[in-house]
Amino acid sequence: MRAIVYVLSCLVVAPWLPATAVAQQAAPAAPPAGQASNDDVRISGTVEKFTGGLMSVSPSQGVSLTLRFGAGPGINSMRRGTLSDLKAGLPVAVQDRSNPAGGLLASQVVLYERGAENVPGMQTATEPGQLVVTLSEISVTSDGPQLSLSYADGARKLTLAKDVVIWIARPASVDDIKPGALITLAVSKPPEGEMTVIRASIGPSGGVNPPL
Repeated sequence: MRAIVYVLSCLVVAPWLPATAVAQQAAPAAPPAGQASNDDVRISGTVEKFTGGLMSVSPSQGVSLTLRFGAGPGINSMRRGTLSDLKAGLPVAVQDRSNPAGGLLASQVVLYERGAENVPGMQTATEPGQLVVTLSEISVTSDGPQLSLSYADGARKLTLAKDVVIWIARPASVDDIKPGALITLAVSKPPEGEMTVIRASIGPSGGVNPPL
């Protein structure tokens, strides 16, 4: 399986930032459809309207952004999962944090069902925890459940944090995007032109914005 970077350092739109300021900040060259870059803007908010390829998203109350869906953006629908959903052989993206007792803890796990867009980014990985990897084994230790992860250049073991959040991504389409839905977007804006969505994750209603 090809190892692909899980980008966590994208610019996050501050909820107090007006729409005009957001547009001025995002001015990278557009990457190929479905691929993220370090210059992409990441937006989390609520869908207000989606018609004719144009989406209005509200990152916070009183702020509205209008975005265009590009050709073939990757779209996932996300729901919360549990430890029992993690199976050996499945592709996952793991966000980790330091363990006070030593080593690393898995604080968030995204599990990709068959056909889901497991391409969070295209940069070169510098840390194994930034990759989409294969979950090779789940074991029980005195510190709690432990994940064994296999990637292109090695392997790593991570203990699940007690407050770990597990997401399950399934393939989705533009038809799944409805007004009121929580959504997280990777957005590109060329030097001249409108902001264009290149990736999207749709969250469950009444929950929190999902990871991208």
